[in-house]
Amino acid sequence: MAVSTWKQIPAAGDAPGFRVFEGELEKPSLDDRQYRVLELHNGLRAVVVHDPAADKAAACLALTVGYMLDPVRTLAYLHRNAALFANGGSRNAATGPTYTEYWFSISPAELSGGLSRLAAFFYAPLFTESLTSREINAVDSEFKRNLQNDGRRVGQVVKSLSIPGHPWARFGTGNYESLSEAARRASENASEDVVLRETRRRLVEWWKEQYCASRMMLAVIGRESLDELTSLVVPSFSKIPNRGLDPRPAFKDDIWSPEHMGTVVFIQTVKDYHAFSLSFQLPDLRQHYSTKPASFLAHFLGHEGPGSICAYLKKKGWLLDLNAGPSGSSRGVQLFKLHVHYRDVLRTVFDYVSLLRASPLEPYHFAEVSTMAATRFRFKEKTQPHSYASMLAHALAEPYPPEWLLSGAHLYRDWDEELVRRVLEGFVPQRARATLEAKTHMEDVLGNDVKWQTEKWYGTPYAVKNMEDTLVSSLSEPVNPELHLPAPNPFIPDNLYVDKGEACEPPKDPTLVSGSDKSQLWHKKDDQFWVPKAHVRLDIKSPLSYATARHAMLTRLLVDLVEDALAELTYDASLAGLSYSVVNQIEGLTVSVGGFSDKIHVLLRTVLEKLCELRVQPDRLRVFREKIKRQYENFYIGQPSSLSESYATWMFMPTVWTPEQKLPELSSITQSDIERHRDDLLAKVFIEALVNGNMTREQSMDILHLAEECLNSRPLIPTEVPRQRSLVLPPGSDVVSRRRHANPKEVNSSLSYYLQVGEAPDVKLRCTLALIAHMMREPCYSTLRTEEQLGYVVASSQWSVNGTLGLGIRIQSTRAPWFLESRVDAFLETFGARLSSMRVAQFEAHKEGLVVKKLERVKDLGEETARFWGHIRSGYYDFVRHETDASVIRELPLEEVVRTYDALVRPSSGSQTRRKLSVHLASQQLHEEPPPTPSPAEPPQATLKVTLVAQGIAGSAEESTFKAGLTCAPAAIPVISAAFGEYGQEQFGRVAGSFHRGLWGGAASDILRGSENKKGTGGAPVDTNCAASKTTPARL
Repeated sequence: MAVSTWKQIPAAGDAPGFRVFEGELEKPSLDDRQYRVLELHNGLRAVVVHDPAADKAAACLALTVGYMLDPVRTLAYLHRNAALFANGGSRNAATGPTYTEYWFSISPAELSGGLSRLAAFFYAPLFTESLTSREINAVDSEFKRNLQNDGRRVGQVVKSLSIPGHPWARFGTGNYESLSEAARRASENASEDVVLRETRRRLVEWWKEQYCASRMMLAVIGRESLDELTSLVVPSFSKIPNRGLDPRPAFKDDIWSPEHMGTVVFIQTVKDYHAFSLSFQLPDLRQHYSTKPASFLAHFLGHEGPGSICAYLKKKGWLLDLNAGPSGSSRGVQLFKLHVHYRDVLRTVFDYVSLLRASPLEPYHFAEVSTMAATRFRFKEKTQPHSYASMLAHALAEPYPPEWLLSGAHLYRDWDEELVRRVLEGFVPQRARATLEAKTHMEDVLGNDVKWQTEKWYGTPYAVKNMEDTLVSSLSEPVNPELHLPAPNPFIPDNLYVDKGEACEPPKDPTLVSGSDKSQLWHKKDDQFWVPKAHVRLDIKSPLSYATARHAMLTRLLVDLVEDALAELTYDASLAGLSYSVVNQIEGLTVSVGGFSDKIHVLLRTVLEKLCELRVQPDRLRVFREKIKRQYENFYIGQPSSLSESYATWMFMPTVWTPEQKLPELSSITQSDIERHRDDLLAKVFIEALVNGNMTREQSMDILHLAEECLNSRPLIPTEVPRQRSLVLPPGSDVVSRRRHANPKEVNSSLSYYLQVGEAPDVKLRCTLALIAHMMREPCYSTLRTEEQLGYVVASSQWSVNGTLGLGIRIQSTRAPWFLESRVDAFLETFGARLSSMRVAQFEAHKEGLVVKKLERVKDLGEETARFWGHIRSGYYDFVRHETDASVIRELPLEEVVRTYDALVRPSSGSQTRRKLSVHLASQQLHEEPPPTPSPAEPPQATLKVTLVAQGIAGSAEESTFKAGLTCAPAAIPVISAAFGEYGQEQFGRVAGSFHRGLWGGAASDILRGSENKKGTGGAPVDTNCAASKTTPARL
């Protein structure tokens, strides 16, 4: 490695001097961006990135300061929340143990202003009293949101069981009590105003003590040249003071004392599951970035192939999944964790550790790890600008030399067996801690002498006991002959050639290259990313996948057992840059394979043959029955906001099999039932396929033929192919679905407020709705969350269900959901007035901001594949919709947007024309009674005003009856384009041209012209038979 060279740039005018790194950065072979590493006179390090193709600019400032440097419990967390500034782009912040980061992405033309505001926050922050007070409440709302979150609860127990006073043990996220605790001690019996002022004073004091330019790292990505980007960074960020602090504060003292090791921690969880983790305390290994000894050991301990811990424990029926590796990248002592299920794995883990100690580490092990790391780095694709800026800013804090800024985290450069074995010596029972998580712990595991305690912040019950001496001594004696180290990996790619062909304007969509009564294939050869990778998607459609609750349960078990049976066979493929999934869908199964194209066909054949030939093992069926049972039961005690969104979606689905409806089927399903269901399901199918990437048309045809050969199915007749539909609320609907949360300890309620507007093919209405959602997002958040402090979760967005579109607002809060709905109604009224009085220049700026988002280019092959596949699965095949929408949005007049808003969104003016559904999910701790439903004698404002009250978690009979009375929107009709080639007019043209006037065609236009539309749903004749339309989240 060459010596790093820097050049001093003298001060010029108002710009102070700085240093520039003159060496070459080690880059991926496809990276066409230019980089420059800077060090400002105040010690701040920065990297500026010139990307002429960027359609978004971004910046991230990271600090080597986190909650471990916060003596008063998470003033650091409060500080970063206060930094969220609004400038028309995306932005966020995050705090960890030893870091805090602030980032934004923005239109490239606005980068200069965004950087000026970001820099000013660090040299001249406002810290107003009102903002401080709001953010304290926001932190407290986030804490309450996570009170029943097992991940947060377990994490805080684990941290608290550390050496007293160690920074690692601190309460990392904070709440109102922790933030104001010191202020209350300083001012006994003081008013809340006094406490808040004292907290603000301490916040400012802490900022002055800890925020220092030499602790900061900045990454900026933009279209500007390197010189221009440098001129944007140096003057502003040089103003940040250097307080002479340690630039990279580290915490190298042990986290655990001897009393914390050789122990077992039992933690009582909210959800019903069993988890086991085994942790070892490691020294700070960051300086060994060239060898990465902990990650190398994780290659063995987390392996899932033959002879591994995972394979052995699955064979015994003790394991569902396993992962291993160093936890986080904090500057200091780290923990190495293995996560597995059930206590009996201890002996197996230590048997494998003993095997590692005793075995020669053959050269091919390091060669495979280093080769694949180098291959992944060589063909590393671009990511979203803000994600890349965050990665670069954090990399500047690592001990890599500047030339390895991009590669240091990825490459294994040196093999140091002595170091690896030295680290391995710490993997002994006496230096380990086992953690068992369960809702109810078995008595034979727990024992009789356990003393339960309660963690301070989340109230989590836990107990600690020492490992028995006999157990510890037995764990040092290897006895398991079924364990062995991995064999050479047959999936390592041999051919990384990319045929670039003629460089021309890349087509915007895939092409339909094959169509028949049994399948159709979409293909696009990679013509812009130039990586030796491909992605294959197969939709295997069958009406038997979701015909009844039992069918749905059988399909779910089938895909789980297939993936389980494949895990040992395909783990080598995952290490070699390949991936796969088999997912149950409403219409059938989706099989996905992706990665380096050299061996994709081998992996696809392996997956499809296992799907077709699976022989269900009784012990694995028992394990997955238990897993699914717990998952379905735990579903109903999840985050209230997520649950209310699911319930709202289900209200628009003609047929949905809920977890509660499928659970009774689970216990009676046998292995022969699953195999028979698989055979019936695959007997008649329709295959829709996409091949995108480094594969020719002929190779994509080979993929389709491989799938047809493996499945060997007869074709479905057209009317048997499942097609998704959506229920439609009539104009003037005001429907409320009210439920109680299943967890009696959950303090939060939630509201999902949804306005159904129209169909996706209605281009002008679709674009108008998108613009309304875009303009509303920021004021909705600032009004309902920041100003009214309703809760931590406040979001508005465009919403869609099976081709129908709408506007959604969701809130999670300790307030009653009916109160939240009243505040949403008030906001919609206020926003309506704001919209009608909006200045033309402001309106045009909003339109342009949305157009920038619509036209944002995909960053890598995976994003492109996801975009194509989304259009294919929707049934519209509208591959250039984003361009169509951008053109229409640019021409939308303000008057038309206001008219649409008043008719379809605003409560006062739209009472006869809106279609509104709200889901109220109320906490059991909420004792406030909902407002009474208007009696039939009272004329309701809305045409259809219904309140549906569910008893328990499953919904109500009246809810089912209500849904049965609704009509359905038409199923998707393809948007015919050149992408269909010779198959377009022949297969789809006549249907698309004659049928799709749409359910909303007449009614929506009448509404927007001000008509009262007396025809109810109006428009073209509607098929009300929706039995074939089924949607539910995957794996539910």
